[in-house]
Amino acid sequence: DPGASALMYDLLVSLGKGHKAILDIPDLGTKLVYEAGAMVFICGQVLEHGIPFWGDRERVVIAHFMKDKVHE
Repeated sequence: DPGASALMYDLLVSLGKGHKAILDIPDLGTKLVYEAGAMVFICGQVLEHGIPFWGDRERVVIAHFMKDKVHE
């Protein structure tokens, strides 16, 4: 999110059943297993990230982030 705060961490939560999601963080050159129940804190304004593969099962992701405007 371009409006997210670079000083705050974003919380990403992966929910669902049986999916094989991968969290890709190209800026760090890493891919992480992002199965149901996983929680990741990441500075999303600074680090590019994405989910290139889910598989074919049920999935839900909740992303919580703070906007810079809240602090102004």
